[in-house]
Amino acid sequence: MSNQLPSHAQVVIIGGGIVGCSTAYHLVEMGWKDVVLLERKRISSGTSWAAAGLLGQLWSTSPLTKLAKYGADLYAGLEAKTGQPTGYKRNGSLRVSRTQARRSEYQRALGMARAFGIKMEEISMEEAKKLFPVMQTDDLTGAWYQPDDGVTNPEDTTQALAKGARMGGATIIENIKVLDIKLENDTVKGVKTDQGEIQCEYVVNCAGMWGREVGKMVGVSLPLVAAEHMHMTTEPIEGVYKEMPYLRDMDGYIYIKEEMGGLLMGGFEPMAKTWGVKGIPDNFEYTQLDEDWDQMDLFIQNAIIRCPAFEETGVTNLTTVPESFTPDTSYLLGEAPGVKNFFVGCGMNSVGITSAGGAGMALATWIVQGYPDEDLWPVDVRRYNKWQNNLKYIEERVNVESVGNLYADHFPFKQPTSSRDVLKTPIHDRLKDLGACFGVVSGWERANWFAPEGVEPKYEYSWERQNWFDFSAREHMNIRENVGIYDLTSMGKFLMQGKDAEKVLQTVCANDVAQPVGKVVYTQMLNERGGIEADITVTKMEEDKFFIVTAGATTTRDFDWIKRHTPKDAHATLTDVTWSYTMLGVMGPKSRDLLSKITDEDLSNDAFPFATAKEIYAGFATAYAVRMSFVGELGWELYIPTPFAQGIFDELMKAGEEFNVKMCGLHAVDSLRLEKGYRHWSSDISPDDTPYEAGLGFAVKLDKDDFIGKAALVKQKEEGIKKKLVIFTIDDPEPLIYHDEPIYRNGEIAGENTHGSYAHVSGHSIGMVYLSNREGIRDEWIMDGKYEIEVENKRYPITIHLKAPYDPQGKSIKA
Repeated sequence: MSNQLPSHAQVVIIGGGIVGCSTAYHLVEMGWKDVVLLERKRISSGTSWAAAGLLGQLWSTSPLTKLAKYGADLYAGLEAKTGQPTGYKRNGSLRVSRTQARRSEYQRALGMARAFGIKMEEISMEEAKKLFPVMQTDDLTGAWYQPDDGVTNPEDTTQALAKGARMGGATIIENIKVLDIKLENDTVKGVKTDQGEIQCEYVVNCAGMWGREVGKMVGVSLPLVAAEHMHMTTEPIEGVYKEMPYLRDMDGYIYIKEEMGGLLMGGFEPMAKTWGVKGIPDNFEYTQLDEDWDQMDLFIQNAIIRCPAFEETGVTNLTTVPESFTPDTSYLLGEAPGVKNFFVGCGMNSVGITSAGGAGMALATWIVQGYPDEDLWPVDVRRYNKWQNNLKYIEERVNVESVGNLYADHFPFKQPTSSRDVLKTPIHDRLKDLGACFGVVSGWERANWFAPEGVEPKYEYSWERQNWFDFSAREHMNIRENVGIYDLTSMGKFLMQGKDAEKVLQTVCANDVAQPVGKVVYTQMLNERGGIEADITVTKMEEDKFFIVTAGATTTRDFDWIKRHTPKDAHATLTDVTWSYTMLGVMGPKSRDLLSKITDEDLSNDAFPFATAKEIYAGFATAYAVRMSFVGELGWELYIPTPFAQGIFDELMKAGEEFNVKMCGLHAVDSLRLEKGYRHWSSDISPDDTPYEAGLGFAVKLDKDDFIGKAALVKQKEEGIKKKLVIFTIDDPEPLIYHDEPIYRNGEIAGENTHGSYAHVSGHSIGMVYLSNREGIRDEWIMDGKYEIEVENKRYPITIHLKAPYDPQGKSIKA
């Protein structure tokens, strides 16, 4: 292993844990030989060495599942390729449930497994005991077996990846400390170490729990902090055998696997302990933390319930080490916002071993070809805002929830309880007084539903109809039949200004934004493959001034996308003005009547048609009124300068008494938009889907000058599409759906639900699915099939809709 720091490399990887070594391995596999990996101590000596080495393949989304499956297959062949033993075994895994709620979760996971091509089956207690003889099953409500899961030795696997990287030409230098990263024009240029400087074109931050500090070197927000994680091993136990599958008992917070004839047991506790928040010692290397048997007691008590042998068997070792966690318990991957060629792969949330193979491959692919092969939004580093790098915010969330959330019930709509009330809209307290129950998206407190008088605005979670279902249905119907107001201040809002602003936007947008002042354009921003990178509206406020609105969760990502595609010499300035405006949606058949009470603006169809915008007087103030709708009804989005927000809101509510106006939560907005067939980025449309496939071809203008993705769309239009997004409703009004439930066509899996809600007008669950046909997708072929959806291991007939079930002609929004 070289100790000589070269003067130049194409790529410098910071961190010699399993993610860093996997990234180096894959870069050389893809033909990039000029790769240097820098490790502060020795390979695998940070946290990788102490992991349990469990390799689970089923994740919450199809792309992440593919990455996990890829990693398991990679580890299976590493020893043969490198000569370095890895300890890999494909011995399978068991998961068990103690409650009916957990049983519902796993029955839904069973459907996801089928949709994602992962082997999983529910088995009897007798079969479970045969696979795991030392397990007690009397208190269980179910057991599931995944035969292709496995285990590996973490340090040996890391060393095998490192050896493979060196065999391919990479240089690995140990005992070297990175001090700084050099930038020019917000682009990576080199790395400064305690042994000199190295110039490079790319830097990859795989520094694990040091990753946040490395991110600060280039001004990038990487919200992570270390927390203690512990597992213990026992003396040999009768009945334990070498190829025994590992076990997850999430209701008991624990996992158990065979280890040297005994058992290794660890877990993820509801209240964790952060570590190293004020700094990690320089001499940290293969370091174990002080034992804390009090913290371990919860795991031990649950282990005894599951495997009574724990009570009488001697403990051989207790390992306590820190591992990095993020506020939302998903890792950080991809090119960081604001800095070109600075990539991130860290914050692994105790799933670094199972994730590293796929994460390293995805990072290498992203670097080499300029984009990833999979939609990686759930782990995209751009999902965080800069302020979320606040240590108080991260530490509270990790202590109270992030660690425990790995094994907590994964109920739909579950909201965090810690690090709350940080980012509130100007009318937050008014909404609270009206009974709002708040959720969080990208740090924003948002009213998800409103409790009537006498009802506590608090979630009661389940997999069935939750306590807010009927309240949200009323909000939904009030917008359909009357008028409602919702607060979507969290929407990202940008100003693009300058004499080249229109030219830049014409390049990044698929639709034609060269419109008269006051015109609103719905458009997508595409990648070179024609895939949808963002779903936005662009309003021409003045000849050289455009107002851009996007989703709150993607604000950082979309701002970064536009900035990266704005030429350096362009006379165009992009400014994030999200916090400068409150956004209130006033929607429903009586919205014109209500707004007319607080403004003297002519709101008639002739004077203020659909897809136009004006600055209007409202109450005692002004607002920018945009006649658009995400709920499929007549209405206006009011963008109100923050100091005016409370006053205009009060005027709306006072005038609205005449029309029985009601506040509407964002659960209702979601059900309303699905009923109308409106797409949502990251759920229904992604970088892997084109506008033609997603049914958004109306927002593409091929006759305008060149734009990003145009060539791919021209080719696709000539050749025809092979997949298409369609809407479906479940014939039975009872089942509820959320995401990724498998859809069957003529008895064969044809896709999965992109996102589900409830269509309250018709009284059925509703969702969307991409249907594919290699021969080309046609409406006749689609409607010729017989379709079903699987919910908790039961199939229900569904009806496919080629147009929105509600108001398919769009008459309401143009009334």
